[in-house]
Order: sequence, then structure tokens, then C-alpha cells
Amino acid sequence: MAEPGIDKLLALTDNKYKLTVVIAKRAQQLLRFNFKNTVLAPPEWPKMRTIEGELPDPNPVTWAMRELQSGRLVIGENLIPEDKLSRVMEEVYPTEPELE
Repeated sequence: MAEPGIDKLLALTDNKYKLTVVIAKRAQQLLRFNFKNTVLAPPEWPKMRTIEGELPDPNPVTWAMRELQSGRLVIGENLIPEDKLSRVMEEVYPTEPELE
């Protein structure tokens, strides 16, 4: 986790393991819903430098860490339960039925 502000993230929890689990679960949620469920506004999106210029960083772990740093997600409080998130996201962004 070589990200600026790691000390701020470590201060959010009582141990590194809990922080790692929360970031991993949130990263999985972000990836599952193609980053449409992020709490970050577009100017806050993590960026990466490429030959084409700055593009949104495709790494969900970086996004999850940035969300926790923003203060809009709090460990143990504002994280949406997985089943509720799945239902809401399915309503907002329905998946197309697979063709057989």
C-alpha cells in the first residue's frame, strides 16, 4: 500500500488486518459495479499518468483507499452491506441477460 496518506488510513482502525480487509471488500464492490458506486466526485478520482495523458486509475484498491481518505466512508459505519448494495445497483444498472 504505497499510497500517500497511509498514516491517516492506519489511524482509522485499531489494526492493519482490519484495514486491509475493509479496503479489499470495498475494492471488490467497486470492481463489481464498474466504479459506478463510488462516493468520489470526478475531480477526486485517482489518476494515473500514461502516454495519452492522465486517465482514471483502474486499480480498485487505490479507489477504495481514496474513498476512506475522503472521510465519506467510515470503517464499520457507512460501508453499505453487500446484499443491499447488490439490490440497489441491480435496479440502477440492470445487467443484461446472458444469451444462450
